[in-house]
Amino acid sequence: MESDQHLIKRVCAGEREVFAQLIERYKARIFHTTLRMLRNREEAEEAAQDTFVRAYRGLPKFREDASFSTWIYKICYNVCLNYLERKKPPRVDLSEAEFFSLPEEDTPDRLFENREFQHVLEHAMAALPPKQSSALVLYHAQGLSYHEIAEIMEEPINSVKTHLFRGRAKLREKILQMMPLEESVV
Repeated sequence: MESDQHLIKRVCAGEREVFAQLIERYKARIFHTTLRMLRNREEAEEAAQDTFVRAYRGLPKFREDASFSTWIYKICYNVCLNYLERKKPPRVDLSEAEFFSLPEEDTPDRLFENREFQHVLEHAMAALPPKQSSALVLYHAQGLSYHEIAEIMEEPINSVKTHLFRGRAKLREKILQMMPLEESVV
């Protein structure tokens, strides 16, 4: 399998059709990121497409010593921020409630509780500031390192850690506010 850098060189040398291989390599991860950040399937598909268009147009400026994955995530992050800035109030597509994968139990009560939690989690994520929700998605959902997130968000690592810390705290607070308290049976 050819490296990302080799494919990029081929595209820049005029073999435009080779870019399809890069799309194929990254399309699932980019779509997953846009879906989690935007929480709306149609906007996520559009944002993923915008990400690849911008990446293609920006390939001549790509530094060969850089990581293509970090570079394309940075483009994706900026595209999503643009979408988030345009829409007020945040919309939540509950049919795509998949921020965290919850194990499905086989009892109807557990299935209902998991769906209810997904609903609460989606609403809580939608209420977070974009930088906090983006940091949470990139770290927890995409498994990126602090360094990679800092590069993508163009912020110092300590700022990324702060976004994650504050985002988790606000998320926890919002979830606790939204979840019904269980009555204890004595």
